[in-house]
Amino acid sequence: MGTAIAGTVLAAAAVSISSTAVANADTVVGDPASYLVGDTVYFSYGNMANCAIRPNGDVGCDITSGTMNWNGFQVGNISIDLPFLPAHPAFGPLGQHGRPGSLQLSGGRPAPGTAYGPDASITYAGVTCVGSGFRAEVSCSSKGHSFSFGFTSGYN
Repeated sequence: MGTAIAGTVLAAAAVSISSTAVANADTVVGDPASYLVGDTVYFSYGNMANCAIRPNGDVGCDITSGTMNWNGFQVGNISIDLPFLPAHPAFGPLGQHGRPGSLQLSGGRPAPGTAYGPDASITYAGVTCVGSGFRAEVSCSSKGHSFSFGFTSGYN
């Protein structure tokens, strides 16, 4: 309980970096029904993340390719679960969001003569997550907040 309260206090005191999930014109949109397990959407993105979107609009990702800098701390996950709280890590037993081995969110193969495939996005329960092949990042937005990690990192 103490770490959850400390995390809430740290999150509320965080100086936010603005970041939003933005898809490019060539974005491949994933069908959330293909990713449902019960009433939760689970997806993986490359070797970067295992994520979950819950039917109440909560979203969280486990960062599988390293860590992200959150308020000066290196963290291995990030989530949005309360509208009054900026994106924040989950601590202790609440720390895991995704499921390893979940269906990949993929924009597909690069077009001939290009190095990167199109972005991929999924929208469910008011949450939009985008995986960018060009920027090698995952971005999600929900409840008026967002986070991104990979090539760029930010949260608000």
